[in-house]
Amino acid sequence: MSLFGKYLKGWRFRANRPSLEEGSEIDVFVAETNGTSGRAYVGDTELVVEGAGPEAVEKQVRVRVTEFDETTATGRGELIEIVGESSYSG
Repeated sequence: MSLFGKYLKGWRFRANRPSLEEGSEIDVFVAETNGTSGRAYVGDTELVVEGAGPEAVEKQVRVRVTEFDETTATGRGELIEIVGESSYSG
């Protein structure tokens, strides 16, 4: 193995459209809400988060993925809990 190969061993690139598996739990930041559900973005993937009201906006939340369409990189999930604050909160 070349020195360059040794240096890059184990490296991988993150996808801008990650695939989400139904039933999995992930932590995301809620960007906006319509009052009863919120929207979170993971790269170019959009996730509608049921149960994410105004109190969840700009917070890190744990979500259980309930639906995901890899073709359109969109899905739905349900709010489990708020787990953290945004680093932008002041």
